[in-house]
Amino acid sequence: MRVHRNRHERAFVVVPNEAARHKKLSLAARGLHVTLLSLPDGTKVTVESVTDRVEEGRRAVAKAFQQLEDAGYLRRDRFQNPDSGLWCTESHISDLPTDRFPAVGEPAARSVGGSPKGVKNQGKNLLPAPASTSGGQEPTEPSTEEEGDSSSDKNTPSADAEVGKAAKVLSTLGADDRRLSLSAAEVLRLAPIAAEWLTEGHSPLKMVSVLTARLPEQVDSAYALISYRLRNQRPAKPQPKAERQPDTRHRCEVCDAPFPLGRIGTVCATCRFELDNAAAFLAGTDLPVPEAEVEDFSDADPYAAGAARVRAALAA
Repeated sequence: MRVHRNRHERAFVVVPNEAARHKKLSLAARGLHVTLLSLPDGTKVTVESVTDRVEEGRRAVAKAFQQLEDAGYLRRDRFQNPDSGLWCTESHISDLPTDRFPAVGEPAARSVGGSPKGVKNQGKNLLPAPASTSGGQEPTEPSTEEEGDSSSDKNTPSADAEVGKAAKVLSTLGADDRRLSLSAAEVLRLAPIAAEWLTEGHSPLKMVSVLTARLPEQVDSAYALISYRLRNQRPAKPQPKAERQPDTRHRCEVCDAPFPLGRIGTVCATCRFELDNAAAFLAGTDLPVPEAEVEDFSDADPYAAGAARVRAALAA
């Protein structure tokens, strides 16, 4: 087989080889993927509208939609229109799986072909392509579907306290950077993943620091970027702090100051100096010394006897 490629100036779509050769996607799913990527942003797409344009039946088209969603190329979020009160589904199609969407870096070089001439398309792709795929533009084509689409909410939020705490942290990311604003449905989807950070011992401040650090100049999908960082940029599990060991050092009997580790004694150097001075002072006086104080100490311990004399002098 010989492949003939032509340079296109307009009306073309770039598809990574990883998506075009995906082994778990049927040919119908790959064709649907290319078709959705070629549509302009904001196009209304449903299973019925696609079925009307192709020869395949509705069941085959619905199966292709499900394959793209299982592979991560398609994401559908349900929300209620605040004006009409109707429930709608917002679909997001990407040429990369949303759970592996790159976060920062420079775009990689194309393996085949080339970019259109001129500077019009330069600088659009500020996010890198994976090493196993060819670089190119990374459009994300959302579409809105009415209630007729049979999609179900698969990610039910857990009632666990950590999940609720993680959801609160994710909902405040938009206050730090408007580009990281998430919808309520996106917060509920990412909360169980973020809760794993809290379970491992990472603080909410650490999570916010990782999710908001070194952001690219253009954020096409806040959900994809945060999902990628939560799954692939989790810091190492913090080591638990060692329990504080009890203080087993000997202490001064007068001031209760601890001795250096390994030293055994009864009176510290400071107290010994004070007791020596006090004993020398009392030796030249006639202050009475209570018998009870003297009997508590033996003559073999002059420092204890000196301490007794000091207390007796203070009492007098």
